[in-house]
Amino acid sequence: MLNATLSKFGYPESLIKTYDYWHVLLRPGQVTIGSLVLICKEDAYQYADISEEAAREQKQVIADIERILKKRFNFSKINYLMLMMVDPAVHFHVIPRYDSPVTFCEKQFEDTSWPSPPNLKSVLPLDDIYRDELLSTLKADFALLSVPQISSGKKYGRMYTSGCFDIFHQGHLNILKKTKQLCDYLIVGVSTDELIIQSKGRPPLIPFEERISILESNRYVDEVIPQVDKNKQKVVDEYRIDAISVGSDWKGKYPSVTCEMVYFDYTPNVSSTVLKRKL
Repeated sequence: MLNATLSKFGYPESLIKTYDYWHVLLRPGQVTIGSLVLICKEDAYQYADISEEAAREQKQVIADIERILKKRFNFSKINYLMLMMVDPAVHFHVIPRYDSPVTFCEKQFEDTSWPSPPNLKSVLPLDDIYRDELLSTLKADFALLSVPQISSGKKYGRMYTSGCFDIFHQGHLNILKKTKQLCDYLIVGVSTDELIIQSKGRPPLIPFEERISILESNRYVDEVIPQVDKNKQKVVDEYRIDAISVGSDWKGKYPSVTCEMVYFDYTPNVSSTVLKRKL
């Protein structure tokens, strides 16, 4: 079952960047422009309970957050609030602070509490259009962090592939392996339960949280993101994708995108549908 704290803060729709042990989300209520929520992916309810690996990674995550927000909004200070009263999982509210108005999409946003502590009950009047643009902008900013600085000689820098991955099998593995052979950084989109129900009329056998954790453990995969809709061009733009890989049966049917397409033949006699029927 999805972590209640993640649900509270709009995951997976609000996800900006996922790491091995942490999620960075856009805070639904923007206290100041660029407010985030940093949530530990481990089943931890006291800060002392997070693993040493999560603690080490947090330092890098914080450095990435501060680098991105400084470049994008040039904050004056940044506040990290760890409350865990109503929402018990280990998480931080990340509130950039500004001593003067900040412009985003030709609109000015003020930090009305400056220089006092932030007021979490006071949120910016940010309509859906601005919120979607903010989410998309920050996703693209974080995506640039994982662009290889030195080329490995592979054909592509960043590739994307996606699917339901409901019962992971050899065919899935082969596509991931072949895709990784072509690129430096492989991002995999995993369909949410809601998207599968919407497109197939039935829920998956394996819940979203388990399916995404299986892909995160795969050695060919660099990053796993939720696939909340079928808008492939949005993924290409937000994650700076150079090419998408997909099964050869999609030739002529895949939605139009501005990046290159790579088609792989499916592994013979391997099908999620067939496996489900046998079960």
